[in-house]
Amino acid sequence: MEKKETKKTGLLLVALFLGYTMVYIDKLSVGYSLIPISTEFGLEPAAKGMIMSAFFLGYAIMQIPMGLVINKVGSRIVLIGSVLGMGLFSFLFGFGTSLIMFMSVRFLTGFLAHSGYASSASKEVTMNFPPEKRTFAQGILLSSSGVAGFIGPLALSPIITNAGWKNAYLILTVLAVVIAIFLIIAIPRNEKKQEKAEAIATKTDKISILVIWSDIRVWILFLSSFFINCLLYGLSSWVPSFLTGERGLDLNGAAVISSVGGLFMLIGSIGGSYVVGRFFQHKEKAVVAITAILGTFSAFGSYYIGNLVLLSIVMGLANFFLIISFVTMMSIPLRIFEGAKFAPSYGTLATGGILGGFVSPTLIGKLVELSNGQYISTFIFFLVVGLLTAVTIMFIKQK
Repeated sequence: MEKKETKKTGLLLVALFLGYTMVYIDKLSVGYSLIPISTEFGLEPAAKGMIMSAFFLGYAIMQIPMGLVINKVGSRIVLIGSVLGMGLFSFLFGFGTSLIMFMSVRFLTGFLAHSGYASSASKEVTMNFPPEKRTFAQGILLSSSGVAGFIGPLALSPIITNAGWKNAYLILTVLAVVIAIFLIIAIPRNEKKQEKAEAIATKTDKISILVIWSDIRVWILFLSSFFINCLLYGLSSWVPSFLTGERGLDLNGAAVISSVGGLFMLIGSIGGSYVVGRFFQHKEKAVVAITAILGTFSAFGSYYIGNLVLLSIVMGLANFFLIISFVTMMSIPLRIFEGAKFAPSYGTLATGGILGGFVSPTLIGKLVELSNGQYISTFIFFLVVGLLTAVTIMFIKQK
């Protein structure tokens, strides 16, 4: 019986991991596709930033309501619908012909497709894994950012270069459908009974959003998530443009450097989550602060490096430390929020991260324009938000 349950949870973790990989590849694809799109349609840096930010605006608006939807219909339905939605909007994005259409499709992608996946996946972790294994399980899921960051650029860049950005989005559509089918097979169907029993046991079957928002820990995590995601999404969105613009690389060269960063992220997310879960339980906030500082200074220092090999390594180290900080931060809610409190609490703090993703691309686009195509002001911005992450998280009480 125990082996059977282990097999089920293993299959579930694989399915959630693949869904998360789709999430990150979808986010990553825009940074690369906008390079030929901006050339084809004459888009300025600020317009590119608006397309990136439209996604996060939709994502942010729906995040808290989606936490309540998850409590109502269950995480299984939301997870499957999210991945199918990514496929649908990838298909539509491939037919984009104007700034308004690109912005509208990306807004709907965030609003309807992405908004429920992270909270639903985390809820599945809380229902199917004991507390001592949740940090590692969450780390495995978020390590998909490293897999996507490593494989995505190497796969997307040649496809976009040789087959065109429109065909790249058709391929993403097919990939999303295949992953959605796997989720249908792997996710348990009796989750509503399980959620109901858990809610009754913790006396949180019905809870007001005002009760959630009265917990100061939610808002500390909200701010911390906002700051670190300003940095993470700023890097992932604009590094391809920085490398092809100010550094003069072609798209494939930029993809190689980005994929090295993805490999470092993969190592950091899996290895970091294991080490933190094994040796630093209840000390997570210190880990978040220290790794945020190390990652921030690595990212800032990379601007001044001319050698491409050294640049790849330093950017890789920045990704390594920042993903450990992010994964550890997102494991804290799995320990301090339970029952029906979990999804709305997680959704609120996740909104902070999504707002970071909304503010960062547009602000960086403006900074680049004001700096006449130079990126030094962008890296100063990274330095500020990274240090604010470290300061803010230290105020959290984990008990």
